[in-house]
Amino acid sequence: MLRSKLLLLCVFLCGIVASSGASAVIVTATCGPAINSIVRTENTPSVTSSVAFVNIPGAIAGVTVPAGATRCVKVVFTAEAACRGPTAVTDFCFVRALDNGVEMFPQGAGAQSLISEDVTENGHAYEWVKRLTAGNHTILIQRRVGNAATGFLIDDWTFDLQVYN
Repeated sequence: MLRSKLLLLCVFLCGIVASSGASAVIVTATCGPAINSIVRTENTPSVTSSVAFVNIPGAIAGVTVPAGATRCVKVVFTAEAACRGPTAVTDFCFVRALDNGVEMFPQGAGAQSLISEDVTENGHAYEWVKRLTAGNHTILIQRRVGNAATGFLIDDWTFDLQVYN
């Protein structure tokens, strides 16, 4: 009985310690009725070994928000992907969505892994959201690898930019 109580106390205290770290920032974007959707797709494979972010050719669209208005945008990116490198290297392949050069939400500080250590091509997806202010906006997807010995293959991708009130 004492052992059970000690175990329960330990689990409780471990939970307090684990939850006392930096709190997560939850961003909420409330979107209204749909206004427009721009969908681009590509079925030609491409590979990068760039450790700096590079644009995914074609995964880009422009949105103009009228003066005095805002728009909620959701970006969905799906792709057949593989992250291939030497077995001695930990392979991570990252993506991000930008609005005029600024990361959309969720912001991963350049470390949103679409896939890691997987030589087999298979389907993956990511979604970002942001409320845009008035003006012209360029929304695009970029990718990079964590180690230059890694090849980040993307094939059969779809970029879906949905615009809402």
